[in-house]
Amino acid sequence: MRERLLNALVDCGRMIPPAFAWRLGAGLGALVGSLPLRDARRCREHLTIAYPEKEAAWIRRTARATFRHFGAMALWTFATLRRDPRALSRGVMLEGGDNLRGLIRACRRGEGTVGFTGHVGNWELVSRLGALVLPLTVVGRRLRSPWADKLVQGARLASGAHLVYQDADLREFTRELRSGRILATLTDQDIPRLAGVFVPWYGRLAWTPSGPAALAQLTRSAVQPAFLYRRAGRWVLHFGPRRRFARSGDLAADVRAITAWTTAYQESIVRRAPEQWAWWHKRWRTRPEDRPDEAAVSERLG
Repeated sequence: MRERLLNALVDCGRMIPPAFAWRLGAGLGALVGSLPLRDARRCREHLTIAYPEKEAAWIRRTARATFRHFGAMALWTFATLRRDPRALSRGVMLEGGDNLRGLIRACRRGEGTVGFTGHVGNWELVSRLGALVLPLTVVGRRLRSPWADKLVQGARLASGAHLVYQDADLREFTRELRSGRILATLTDQDIPRLAGVFVPWYGRLAWTPSGPAALAQLTRSAVQPAFLYRRAGRWVLHFGPRRRFARSGDLAADVRAITAWTTAYQESIVRRAPEQWAWWHKRWRTRPEDRPDEAAVSERLG
């Protein structure tokens, strides 16, 4: 019964015009951002760390804009969950067209690529649009609610993408890469339970998942950053350069180099639109003193 009610709610969401959903979500997000909540306070604190040169007024404005963006993006995404991805692609601007064409050629040659994106702009729409033109495989985290998992993963796969869960056997990941597919990963959160390395994020060492970089090296796959952010009222789909890192013989050093490069690239994207990244996330939660062995490796390799 509950699943039928929730499905009916999603169907009702289709009746909300996307433009109205965006405005309504922005208003709701702004309201949440104005309340004395822990996430709003943490958002301001993290922006202050990342942009120490900015005045307090800028920090407050950007924090409010962050909640406006994520409220708008969340409700817009809900309203478009069951819409044709081809319709959503209309009006989307492309950055890095040569990089995209190079990636398409690599796929046709059967060369796998580990894609790196993050929680900036609208990462859900990246998979929905990317799979229209690329053989995309999404790495997903199992959600606690089976219905929510089915809903979210169904939206991601609507354009023909494959899905591999984060806890899958390593052979599933390698199979996708060796068939010439792009393995899309999110790597910009501090998740203590996952293997990681310390790399700079806005000038401070941040614990960053290292599995995708290790997988790229073990399978001799190239890596490529891709993001979708909003500029002047339009979505911009950005493809960075596809890069293959040579093997140095030191896997730890190679993994750190890849993770540092992709993290720095994402930072350059976030700096274009800082209000479109999830600043309430505890990006610097794990400190080097919490993992002295890994910190020592990072210092040695740095």
